[in-house]
Amino acid sequence: MRPDPRAARAAGRIVTRRLVLDRLDPGSARALAEGDCSGVVPARGWPTDATAIVAHRAATDAEALTWLIQREGAVIGECGLKHAPGADGMVEIGYGLGAPWRSRGYGTEAIRGLLSRLEESPAYRGVTAEVHEGNLPSRRLLERLGFAVDDFTPPYVWYARALR
Repeated sequence: MRPDPRAARAAGRIVTRRLVLDRLDPGSARALAEGDCSGVVPARGWPTDATAIVAHRAATDAEALTWLIQREGAVIGECGLKHAPGADGMVEIGYGLGAPWRSRGYGTEAIRGLLSRLEESPAYRGVTAEVHEGNLPSRRLLERLGFAVDDFTPPYVWYARALR
């Protein structure tokens, strides 16, 4: 049975066609930052090298909202906000998937769900994302979702997109 999206929304959950994104609470984030995955079911290839960094940020900054990306009950990656929105309503997102889960549309689906959630709040007016210039799959993901290059400072490309 598929979860009811209305009930899931109240619990910090984002439900897409193939994925469930569950919000990472500070306590679970602390555990994950220390390498303790006992509270989740890790899929093959996850956690990644970046997972501990993302979890540490979520554990120490209440505005660094992070969701664990799950496919069929196992965590395949994470996505979320790196910090609170600025005075202009812009917020930076980050995302990552375990290697076996890349190039299957899961990243696009997860970020589309995250953007939909952000669009519900007037606090968020736009989104940025930093990508290494050589990470073509991630750059294409952002372009598919309506992001445009905002700045290029080698070796990074900054993308931006309005939410409304």
